[in-house]
Amino acid sequence: MTKNHSATLKKGLRVLELIKKKPGTTMRGVQEAFNLSKSTAFRLLTTLEDMGYIYKIQTQYYLDPNNFIEKAEKQSIREWTSLNSIYQVAKNLQMSTYLGKVEGTDLVMSQVLHAPFEEKTVDEIGNRTGLHQTALGKVILAHYEEDKRVSLMKRMKLEPKTENTFQDPQLFFYHLKMIREDGYAFDDEEVAIGIRCIAVPVYRDDEVIAALAVAAPPEDITKSNIREIVSKLHQGSKAVTGEIEALDK
Repeated sequence: MTKNHSATLKKGLRVLELIKKKPGTTMRGVQEAFNLSKSTAFRLLTTLEDMGYIYKIQTQYYLDPNNFIEKAEKQSIREWTSLNSIYQVAKNLQMSTYLGKVEGTDLVMSQVLHAPFEEKTVDEIGNRTGLHQTALGKVILAHYEEDKRVSLMKRMKLEPKTENTFQDPQLFFYHLKMIREDGYAFDDEEVAIGIRCIAVPVYRDDEVIAALAVAAPPEDITKSNIREIVSKLHQGSKAVTGEIEALDK
Protein backbone atom coordinates (compact mmCIF):
# COMPACT_ATOMS: atom_id res chain seq x y z
CA MET A 1 0.00 0.00 0.00
CA THR A 2 1.39 3.40 -0.96
CA LYS A 3 1.71 6.24 1.53
CA ASN A 4 -1.13 8.10 -0.24
CA HIS A 5 -3.45 5.10 0.01
CA SER A 6 -2.53 4.60 3.65
CA ALA A 7 -3.22 8.24 4.46
CA THR A 8 -6.59 8.11 2.67
CA LEU A 9 -7.53 4.93 4.56
CA LYS A 10 -6.69 6.57 7.89
CA LYS A 11 -8.81 9.59 6.99
CA GLY A 12 -11.71 7.34 6.04
CA LEU A 13 -11.48 5.41 9.32
CA ARG A 14 -11.37 8.65 11.29
CA VAL A 15 -14.47 9.88 9.47
CA LEU A 16 -16.26 6.62 10.34
CA GLU A 17 -15.25 7.02 13.98
CA LEU A 18 -16.54 10.61 14.01
CA ILE A 19 -19.92 9.59 12.53
CA LYS A 20 -20.13 6.74 15.05
CA LYS A 21 -19.57 9.15 17.95
CA LYS A 22 -21.69 11.95 16.47
CA PRO A 23 -24.57 10.54 14.38
CA GLY A 24 -25.93 13.18 12.04
CA THR A 25 -22.53 14.70 11.30
CA THR A 26 -22.56 16.92 8.21
CA MET A 27 -19.88 17.37 5.55
CA ARG A 28 -19.00 20.70 7.13
CA GLY A 29 -18.58 18.89 10.45
CA VAL A 30 -16.13 16.47 8.83
CA GLN A 31 -14.22 19.36 7.24
CA GLU A 32 -13.88 21.18 10.55
CA ALA A 33 -13.04 18.08 12.60
CA PHE A 34 -10.09 17.10 10.39
CA ASN A 35 -9.22 20.38 8.69
CA LEU A 36 -10.12 18.99 5.27
CA SER A 37 -11.01 20.79 2.08
CA LYS A 38 -14.58 20.55 0.87
CA SER A 39 -13.56 18.36 -2.08
CA THR A 40 -11.64 15.92 0.15
CA ALA A 41 -14.46 15.65 2.66
CA PHE A 42 -16.95 15.12 -0.16
CA ARG A 43 -14.77 12.40 -1.75
CA LEU A 44 -14.35 10.52 1.55
CA LEU A 45 -18.04 10.67 2.43
CA THR A 46 -19.15 9.68 -1.07
CA THR A 47 -16.77 6.70 -1.08
CA LEU A 48 -17.97 5.51 2.33
CA GLU A 49 -21.58 5.94 1.24
CA ASP A 50 -20.99 4.04 -2.03
CA MET A 51 -19.39 1.20 -0.04
CA GLY A 52 -22.43 1.03 2.24
CA TYR A 53 -20.66 2.01 5.47
CA ILE A 54 -22.72 5.16 5.93
CA TYR A 55 -25.97 6.59 4.61
CA LYS A 56 -27.25 10.13 4.22
CA ILE A 57 -30.47 11.85 5.31
CA GLN A 58 -30.62 15.30 3.73
CA THR A 59 -27.22 16.76 4.79
CA GLN A 60 -26.51 14.42 7.71
CA TYR A 61 -24.56 11.15 7.74
CA TYR A 62 -25.11 8.01 9.84
CA LEU A 63 -23.40 4.64 10.13
CA ASP A 64 -25.27 1.85 8.36
CA PRO A 65 -25.58 -0.70 11.19
CA ASN A 66 -26.01 -3.58 8.74
CA ASN A 67 -22.26 -3.45 8.15
CA PHE A 68 -21.31 -3.50 11.82
CA ILE A 69 -23.51 -6.17 13.42
CA GLU A 70 -23.92 -9.90 13.21
CA LYS A 71 -26.67 -11.38 11.07
CA ALA A 72 -28.66 -12.52 14.11
CA GLU A 73 -28.79 -8.96 15.39
CA LYS A 74 -30.30 -7.49 12.23
CA GLN A 75 -33.84 -8.28 13.29
CA SER A 76 -33.73 -5.26 15.59
CA ILE A 77 -32.83 -3.10 12.59
CA ARG A 78 -35.84 -4.39 10.74
CA GLU A 79 -37.94 -3.36 13.73
CA TRP A 80 -36.87 0.21 12.91
CA THR A 81 -35.85 1.24 16.43
CA SER A 82 -32.58 2.51 14.94
CA LEU A 83 -34.17 4.97 12.51
CA ASN A 84 -32.65 8.45 12.64
CA SER A 85 -35.04 10.32 10.34
CA ILE A 86 -37.73 10.35 13.02
CA TYR A 87 -35.44 12.50 15.20
CA GLN A 88 -35.47 15.17 12.52
CA VAL A 89 -39.28 15.09 12.41
CA ALA A 90 -39.50 15.48 16.18
CA LYS A 91 -37.00 18.33 16.33
CA ASN A 92 -38.66 20.06 13.38
CA LEU A 93 -42.15 19.93 14.91
CA GLN A 94 -41.10 20.05 18.59
CA MET A 95 -43.79 17.53 19.53
CA SER A 96 -43.77 13.96 20.79
CA THR A 97 -43.29 11.80 17.71
CA TYR A 98 -44.30 8.19 17.05
CA LEU A 99 -43.76 5.49 14.46
CA GLY A 100 -46.18 2.57 14.56
CA LYS A 101 -46.98 -0.65 12.70
CA VAL A 102 -49.89 -3.08 12.60
CA GLU A 103 -49.83 -6.46 14.30
CA GLY A 104 -53.13 -8.29 14.12
CA THR A 105 -55.79 -5.75 15.03
CA ASP A 106 -53.37 -3.69 17.15
CA LEU A 107 -51.21 -0.67 16.51
CA VAL A 108 -47.74 -1.36 17.94
CA MET A 109 -45.27 1.46 18.66
CA SER A 110 -41.95 0.99 16.88
CA GLN A 111 -40.30 4.22 17.96
CA VAL A 112 -41.25 6.98 20.41
CA LEU A 113 -39.52 10.31 21.03
CA HIS A 114 -40.28 12.97 23.61
CA ALA A 115 -38.53 16.29 24.27
CA PRO A 116 -35.63 16.99 24.03
CA PHE A 117 -35.83 14.42 21.19
CA GLU A 118 -32.32 13.03 21.67
CA GLU A 119 -33.10 9.46 22.75
CA LYS A 120 -35.95 7.07 22.00
CA THR A 121 -38.34 6.30 24.85
CA VAL A 122 -37.54 2.60 25.22
CA ASP A 123 -40.25 1.76 27.76
CA GLU A 124 -43.01 2.87 25.32
CA ILE A 125 -41.73 0.88 22.34
CA GLY A 126 -43.96 -2.16 21.92
CA ASN A 127 -47.01 -0.52 23.50
CA ARG A 128 -50.28 -1.60 21.88
CA THR A 129 -53.61 0.08 21.21
CA GLY A 130 -56.58 -0.87 19.06
CA LEU A 131 -56.29 0.30 15.46
CA HIS A 132 -59.45 2.39 15.83
CA GLN A 133 -58.20 4.16 18.95
CA THR A 134 -55.30 6.20 17.54
CA ALA A 135 -54.55 8.35 14.53
CA LEU A 136 -51.67 6.00 13.64
CA GLY A 137 -53.89 2.94 13.49
CA LYS A 138 -56.67 4.75 11.67
CA VAL A 139 -54.43 6.16 8.95
CA ILE A 140 -52.89 2.75 8.23
CA LEU A 141 -56.30 1.06 8.18
CA ALA A 142 -57.72 3.77 5.92
CA HIS A 143 -54.94 3.35 3.36
CA TYR A 144 -55.01 -0.44 3.19
CA GLU A 145 -56.48 -2.10 0.11
CA GLU A 146 -60.23 -2.58 0.54
CA ASP A 147 -60.13 -6.37 0.98
CA LYS A 148 -57.47 -6.12 3.68
CA ARG A 149 -59.29 -3.28 5.43
CA VAL A 150 -62.66 -5.06 5.43
CA SER A 151 -61.07 -8.29 6.70
CA LEU A 152 -59.41 -6.48 9.59
CA MET A 153 -62.53 -4.53 10.51
CA LYS A 154 -64.51 -7.77 10.80
CA ARG A 155 -62.06 -8.93 13.47
CA MET A 156 -61.90 -5.63 15.36
CA LYS A 157 -63.80 -4.80 18.53
CA LEU A 158 -64.38 -1.06 18.79
CA GLU A 159 -63.59 -0.87 22.47
CA PRO A 160 -63.32 2.70 23.81
CA LYS A 161 -60.25 4.26 25.40
CA THR A 162 -62.05 7.52 26.15
CA GLU A 163 -65.55 8.88 25.61
CA ASN A 164 -64.31 10.22 22.24
CA THR A 165 -63.21 6.85 20.80
CA PHE A 166 -65.18 5.63 17.78
CA GLN A 167 -67.57 2.83 18.77
CA ASP A 168 -70.11 2.90 15.93
CA PRO A 169 -68.89 0.69 13.01
CA GLN A 170 -70.87 2.63 10.40
CA LEU A 171 -69.57 6.01 11.53
CA PHE A 172 -66.05 4.59 11.72
CA PHE A 173 -66.34 3.30 8.14
CA TYR A 174 -67.18 6.80 6.85
CA HIS A 175 -64.46 8.29 9.04
CA LEU A 176 -61.88 6.05 7.33
CA LYS A 177 -63.17 7.18 3.94
CA MET A 178 -62.53 10.83 4.92
CA ILE A 179 -59.04 9.92 6.13
CA ARG A 180 -58.21 8.35 2.75
CA GLU A 181 -59.41 11.49 0.97
CA ASP A 182 -57.52 13.85 3.31
CA GLY A 183 -54.30 11.81 3.43
CA TYR A 184 -53.97 12.05 7.21
CA ALA A 185 -55.78 11.01 10.38
CA PHE A 186 -56.72 13.19 13.34
CA ASP A 187 -57.21 11.79 16.84
CA ASP A 188 -59.11 14.27 19.01
CA GLU A 189 -58.52 12.97 22.54
CA GLU A 190 -59.65 9.50 21.44
CA VAL A 191 -56.88 7.53 23.16
CA ALA A 192 -56.11 9.96 26.01
CA ILE A 193 -57.95 13.00 27.31
CA GLY A 194 -55.86 16.12 26.84
CA ILE A 195 -53.91 14.76 23.85
CA ARG A 196 -54.49 15.27 20.14
CA CYS A 197 -52.62 13.33 17.48
CA ILE A 198 -52.04 13.67 13.74
CA ALA A 199 -50.73 10.76 11.64
CA VAL A 200 -49.76 10.16 8.02
CA PRO A 201 -49.06 6.86 6.26
CA VAL A 202 -45.55 5.60 5.56
CA TYR A 203 -45.30 3.87 2.19
CA ARG A 204 -42.89 1.50 0.53
CA ASP A 205 -43.41 0.30 -3.03
CA ASP A 206 -46.84 1.98 -3.04
CA GLU A 207 -47.96 -0.05 -0.02
CA VAL A 208 -48.63 1.42 3.42
CA ILE A 209 -46.30 -0.21 5.94
CA ALA A 210 -46.48 2.08 8.96
CA ALA A 211 -47.65 5.45 10.26
CA LEU A 212 -45.79 8.52 11.48
CA ALA A 213 -47.47 10.83 13.99
CA VAL A 214 -47.07 13.67 16.45
CA ALA A 215 -49.08 14.19 19.63
CA ALA A 216 -49.57 17.26 21.80
CA PRO A 217 -52.14 19.06 23.98
CA PRO A 218 -55.16 20.54 22.12
CA GLU A 219 -53.79 24.08 22.31
CA ASP A 220 -50.72 22.97 20.29
CA ILE A 221 -52.67 21.20 17.52
CA THR A 222 -55.37 23.50 16.21
CA LYS A 223 -57.28 24.24 13.00
CA SER A 224 -54.83 27.03 12.25
CA ASN A 225 -51.69 24.86 12.22
CA ILE A 226 -52.93 21.40 11.27
CA ARG A 227 -52.10 21.78 7.56
CA GLU A 228 -48.54 22.85 8.33
CA ILE A 229 -48.10 19.88 10.68
CA VAL A 230 -49.46 17.48 8.06
CA SER A 231 -47.12 18.86 5.41
CA LYS A 232 -44.08 18.36 7.65
CA LEU A 233 -45.24 14.87 8.57
CA HIS A 234 -45.52 13.91 4.90
CA GLN A 235 -41.95 15.13 4.37
CA GLY A 236 -40.88 13.06 7.36
CA SER A 237 -42.73 10.02 6.03
CA LYS A 238 -40.73 10.18 2.80
CA ALA A 239 -37.49 10.43 4.79
CA VAL A 240 -38.46 7.39 6.88
CA THR A 241 -39.19 5.42 3.69
CA GLY A 242 -35.82 6.36 2.25
CA GLU A 243 -34.01 5.31 5.41
CA ILE A 244 -35.86 1.99 5.66
CA GLU A 245 -34.91 1.24 2.06
CA ALA A 246 -31.26 2.07 2.82
CA LEU A 247 -31.19 -0.19 5.90
CA ASP A 248 -32.91 -3.08 4.12
CA LYS A 249 -30.39 -3.23 1.27
